[in-house]
Order: sequence, then C-alpha cells, then structure tokens
Amino acid sequence: MHERIVRHAFREAVETYCNLLTASGRDSRGLRVRVTVTTVRTLSPETVRWIHLAAQDHVRNLLPGAEVQSIEFPVRAGLEAPGHRFGFRSTDSRPDEVTQEHEPGAVAVLTLRYDRSFVWPCRIGAAAHWLAVGRLPGPGQLPLPSWAAWLPRGPLLLVRNHRGRLDFGRSGQRPRYRIRVDGADLRPGSPVGAAAAGEIQYHDQDQVTVLRYRVDWEGNHA
Repeated sequence: MHERIVRHAFREAVETYCNLLTASGRDSRGLRVRVTVTTVRTLSPETVRWIHLAAQDHVRNLLPGAEVQSIEFPVRAGLEAPGHRFGFRSTDSRPDEVTQEHEPGAVAVLTLRYDRSFVWPCRIGAAAHWLAVGRLPGPGQLPLPSWAAWLPRGPLLLVRNHRGRLDFGRSGQRPRYRIRVDGADLRPGSPVGAAAAGEIQYHDQDQVTVLRYRVDWEGNHA
C-alpha cells in the first residue's frame, strides 16, 4: 500500500462525496461530517496530517457551513485491494443521501454509446440519491472504462432514477468542462430530465465529445 496512492484516492473520494451531497439538494449548513479511513496498515503521521487538512479544506470549500467533526483511522489487515476504504457520514447517525438504500421502482438501463466499439449499459435502481457516471472507481458510482480517454476524469456527470424518471445532474467538480444534455446546459443544482434517447456533450474549449444515450426500463414503469 503506497501512501501517495492513498492520498490521491482520498482526495478524489472527498471531492466526490461533497459534490454528490451538493447535487442531492441537501442543505450543508450546520452539517457535521465524520470520516473513516480504513487501511491495511497504520498510516504515517505525515499522511494522517495530510488527510486531516484535505478533508477540512474540501468540506469547508465545497459544503458551505459544514465542518469535519472527526476522522478515524482503523486498520484491517485483511482489507481487500486496493488496501484502503473511505467512509463519510453525518453526525445525526443516519446515512447521507449519497448512500441511502434503494426505493421501490423500476430499474432504468442507461446505455451510453461513443462509437461502435464503445457501448456501455448502466443499470440504475430507483433511489433518491445521485450516482456519478464517468472514469472513476469506487462505491456509489457508475464507473466507465479507464481507457476511455475521450471522457474527462472525475464525477462530473450525475444520474438519478427517482419517482419514475431519470434525471441528469452536474457536480461542481472541474467547472472548465461544460456539459449539455439534449441541447440544454447542465448546471449544479439544476437537473435535466432524460428523454427516451438523446445525446450528452462534453465541451472543453474548442473540443467537443458526444455520447449518445438511450433509456430503457426493467419492471413496471408508468
């Protein structure tokens, strides 16, 4: 377990947590966040200090009015690869919106297509929370292949199957990328409903990457 890898993974994890919480519409004012960093062996004092600073900076900057209440560093020798795991919970002892259980409802199948060689179906259960779609590993997300270099890294695009409809959302991460869904700009806090089929555009200055999408449903869907 290389501690530089743990630091990099933690930075991505706390950014994803804050962005998904923001996209859920939850008011962050007064929120107290508890963080758990589980690793296969004890981290060095330097890395522990770095994680404390990174958590505090991200929560303060991305979740206005929130603060980190505590960070725990349990060690589990038998932890599976990659040898680290991160957890984020609020102080009310209830799971945050980003980790809530699924609700009753039909499963949406979002199929993304770049060209003939890249066709990626994503099954999305009914739930109130948002999932990130993109080149990123981790729980609570819909990872696309890391070799899909035409897509930007990180949890930029969010998706949610809630109350019988599929919505796209935008996190606050990497704002230089402009995302459009079926011609409409996607902005943090302003989701756009998915059509039966359409397109998603990633704009980076003069470069545009287009993904075609299709939405199908499994089970009873009104």
